[in-house]
Amino acid sequence: MIAIDEPIRTEFERLFEEWSGEKPQAISALPESGSYRLYARISGATKHVVAVHYTDLKENLAFIGFAKHFRQAGIPVPEIYNCSADLLSYLQEDFGDHDLFEILQHPDGSPTDSLRSELLIKVVKWLPRIQIEGHRDLNYALAYPRKVFDKQSMLWDLNYFKYNFLKLVKIPFDEQALEDDFHTFTSFLASAPQNAFLYRDFQSRNIMIRDNQPCFIDFQGGRMGFPGYDLASLLFDAKAGLSPEERSLLYETYLKVIGSYDASWPPMMEKYFPAFVLIRKMQALGAFGFRGLIENKKGFLQSIPPAMVNLNWVTANYKMIPEIPELWRVLSDLPHFKGMKRIIAEILKHPEEK
Repeated sequence: MIAIDEPIRTEFERLFEEWSGEKPQAISALPESGSYRLYARISGATKHVVAVHYTDLKENLAFIGFAKHFRQAGIPVPEIYNCSADLLSYLQEDFGDHDLFEILQHPDGSPTDSLRSELLIKVVKWLPRIQIEGHRDLNYALAYPRKVFDKQSMLWDLNYFKYNFLKLVKIPFDEQALEDDFHTFTSFLASAPQNAFLYRDFQSRNIMIRDNQPCFIDFQGGRMGFPGYDLASLLFDAKAGLSPEERSLLYETYLKVIGSYDASWPPMMEKYFPAFVLIRKMQALGAFGFRGLIENKKGFLQSIPPAMVNLNWVTANYKMIPEIPELWRVLSDLPHFKGMKRIIAEILKHPEEK
């Protein structure tokens, strides 16, 4: 059970009563997610809400501002009900406990297969609307830590991967050659059009399911960028377990929808998508290394084996336009590296965390 400090609990109660006109009857902290924010569900006589506390003011401002903008655009994101004066605590709409990840865990042949396919199609059709319609008139001054997913942002991600994953698993690499490839790779990525909203973490845990309809959370890291990054986040979500056939169908569906906004998007996707899959995989592995191998968070550790399966598929099936020989060699060797295999064997000794 996650404890809620008394001053935070008191502020949550005050915000809830001020908004609802009801006394809170129950307050319970929600399980930790991939962030350091504190989430709690508050229930009164007739109303319930999710309360959030986080000390990063800029990130809170981004989430609150983006949420209000997206709701005005008709996108199903949480309504913001009330905020503390310092904006470190706020109340948001409660979408319940069921997310897309939960649906995707059912094996093929289960009664939920039709729902799984239906929801995936709905989600992939919503994504271009978020990226294109959500982009219009969005106040990117709120974006944090950068307004654009530019070369600097990309290099941060690649170094995150190098220091929090590659060096931890001790796979050998030529440091200078890898650094040269990082710059070549990010120069190519940065040449992609950046005129859409990049959600940044568009994966199954951040897509809630209410009344068989998707709702979207955790977009506070969003900024301007190339939309293929978000599609890569969804299709290559490590533990989601999408098959190559599912990925192909969803990719083609996405191209049709985003092409309806502008016919130039599908050819741009064809050119850049494999490279954005690769950088997304590296960013995720950096997170799995930091939160899993360093902080020993089980959920992140257990994402590493399926991430290696995904990475192996990517390096076997995609070709990169930029010449990145050392980076490509490292990524191709990584799933088969003895040190990596030992880490995976150790992770698999432990039962799956639900």
